[in-house]
Amino acid sequence: MSVINQMLRELDARGGLSSDAPEVSARAPAHPGNLHKWGAMGLLLALVAGLGYWMMPTPAYRHAPVLATPTPPSQPDAPFAPPRAAMPPADKLNPPPVPRAVKRETEQPKPPVIPLIQMATSLSIDPPQPVAKARPLVSPPPHLPAQVQSEPAASKNASVIKKMTELSPEAEAQQSFDEAQILRRAGQTEAAIGKYRQALIRDPGMRSARLQLAGLLQEAGQFDKALLVLTTGYEQQSDDALAIAAGRMLADQGQREEALNWLKRGQAGMRPADIALMGALLSQLQRYEESARAYQRALAADPSQGGWLLGLGLALEALGRMDEARAAYRKALERGDFKPEVIDFLQKKTS
Repeated sequence: MSVINQMLRELDARGGLSSDAPEVSARAPAHPGNLHKWGAMGLLLALVAGLGYWMMPTPAYRHAPVLATPTPPSQPDAPFAPPRAAMPPADKLNPPPVPRAVKRETEQPKPPVIPLIQMATSLSIDPPQPVAKARPLVSPPPHLPAQVQSEPAASKNASVIKKMTELSPEAEAQQSFDEAQILRRAGQTEAAIGKYRQALIRDPGMRSARLQLAGLLQEAGQFDKALLVLTTGYEQQSDDALAIAAGRMLADQGQREEALNWLKRGQAGMRPADIALMGALLSQLQRYEESARAYQRALAADPSQGGWLLGLGLALEALGRMDEARAAYRKALERGDFKPEVIDFLQKKTS
């Protein structure tokens, strides 16, 4: 207050007032001459108050932000600084300091921040599925009227189906042959002959059907028809089996020359038994040299046949080759199964 009184005295001196005048009381009546003094005095008080406010030391809590939540997790929490306890008692104009909120022990800790690398790895393991785009609505195609099949197309399809269901000539021939075989085994000769003929009509080159048909006709006593079936087939297509069958059939009928001719046509397909048959025919025709060669040829393929050895011995004996004939007779007696009269004949020849 001494500073204020000093300033008042200076103002009084400048205004012509005596320095010894008593201090102006607040209750003194207002004087028109003192209006300027009181205005200057109020202005001075305001300046002093403002200067005192700014000259005072600023407490740290005045500029610190009041936070109710902890700092972001990306930065470490700063150590808690308690507010200053020293407060100037004279400065009652300032609001009381607000202490910083202290973390409660019951506050749940926030989960740690996942690094970007870890987040990228987790997303790569189970990437989000893209949302399927809705397909645009497509209007259904216009209904087409049913087409009525024309008669020519229908007839064409019917002909195709008919061709698929129909059997080929070879297939029909095989079917007739199979039926004929069943009938032949059942003893129905006439029915089997008819089926064999049907097979040959569908497939004239079916050799098995010709051989079976010729055999049934021969058994039935129809020799000429049987031979005609064989020879006709051979003329259509040269076949060794048909020629040999014709030769055997002629040999059974005693037609030795014709039989030999047909057997010679099928020499490429002759079996050892067919060759031995030629040897027997040649021996009957007294063509012993050819007969001996035919028997030797057959025995070279199958030396265990006693009947062929007997035929060879007869041909050699006719040629005057007795030693070779006796050797053939001995082998025939050892390997063959003959009737008693044939056995007696061989024993006499070998004794």
